Amino acid sequence: MLVEKVTEEVAEEVAELAAATRRLMLAAATTHVEAHELRTARARMDELTATLGRRTRPRALRAPFDAPGRAREVGPEVAWPVFRFNPQALPLAIRFDGDAAYATTVPNALYEGPPESVHGGYLAHLMDCMLGTLVQATGRRSVTGTLDLRYHARTPLDVPLELGARIVSTSGRKTSAEAWVEVDGARTVEARGLFIELQEISWATS
Repeated sequence: MLVEKVTEEVAEEVAELAAATRRLMLAAATTHVEAHELRTARARMDELTATLGRRTRPRALRAPFDAPGRAREVGPEVAWPVFRFNPQALPLAIRFDGDAAYATTVPNALYEGPPESVHGGYLAHLMDCMLGTLVQATGRRSVTGTLDLRYHARTPLDVPLELGARIVSTSGRKTSAEAWVEVDGARTVEARGLFIELQEISWATS
């Protein structure tokens, strides 16, 4: 089910288009073709932009708020795809195991900060995504209050990053949780977040 009333066929095509756009973004960032080929590609991209822009919605498609919670109820066998409709955002397939969550991703050249290393801001995004989605899966409509990170070591590009998160405690409207990034079993980043449950809010989260 989607918040916006679109058919499942349209939803799947939007997700596939977003994935294709990510591939195009990587190709555009790393291409080494001749200038005339770049001009031709740019013209074709402008044509596609015009075609897709003839009818637009005000925001990217989003899934229902309770969708991660339903995946959490099933258990680790079902992965929840985060941000599958938005090519700019980070796509992650998050699996839930009670009060913990796990995912794997391979960052490419689009996310480079220091040479051959993942940008620290991208790593912060990963941590907030893991923590926020885990809290969302518990059914608590919360926003990030604080997010503290410790960078232990360089996080390399083009290798699998093992992501984890777990809820530490819940008190009133506050949920404390921690997350981490591991490469070959060694933690390169650790994070701790405080999430504040909002009252009287209606929203949908991807």
